[in-house]
Amino acid sequence: MIRFLSFSALVLLLSSQFLLSCKPAEPTASASESSMPLDSTLAQAGSGPKVGYVKSLEILSLLPEIKEADKKLEGFARSKESTFRSLAEKYQTGMVELQERGMLLSQADQEKKVQELQALEGQLQQMQANSQSDLGLERERLYAPIMAKVDSIIKVLGKEEGFAMIYDGSALVYGDSLYDVTPLVKTRLGITEEEEEKK
Repeated sequence: MIRFLSFSALVLLLSSQFLLSCKPAEPTASASESSMPLDSTLAQAGSGPKVGYVKSLEILSLLPEIKEADKKLEGFARSKESTFRSLAEKYQTGMVELQERGMLLSQADQEKKVQELQALEGQLQQMQANSQSDLGLERERLYAPIMAKVDSIIKVLGKEEGFAMIYDGSALVYGDSLYDVTPLVKTRLGITEEEEEKK
């Protein structure tokens, strides 16, 4: 008897819920720093190239499109799992019937039944082998346009505001809040305080 993994277990690995759990810690700022406009503080930070960083994971976790994509991915996984379970039940039932009634069947019928079960087993093994790639492809299809939208907004912001570079804050060990352009990106994406509070 072979054992198969469920799709619901695999979707947990590929779900975008990591966006919520991987939110980077927010750098602290003194009262005097936080009261200054972002543009002026960046200008005062130095005479070199204008740089900033953005907390992309935080932004993505606040987007309604991400929440909708999460639901669609979960629905896709449930559909796959339903098909998988249906085939698995058919396989198990066939195995039991063959064990209990196999001796009553003719040689030709026994061989036919064995071939049917082998075909079902092959289908199940193929579905299990492709499960992660199928979910990964669906995840890419759902999230890629959202990621591209955010990326485009950040690039336009960087160009219009005269930034030489904008780093992804999730890769920073430390970042002074003076260089945090996350609020500017949120504004351009239309993320309101109400949406942040809902999170």
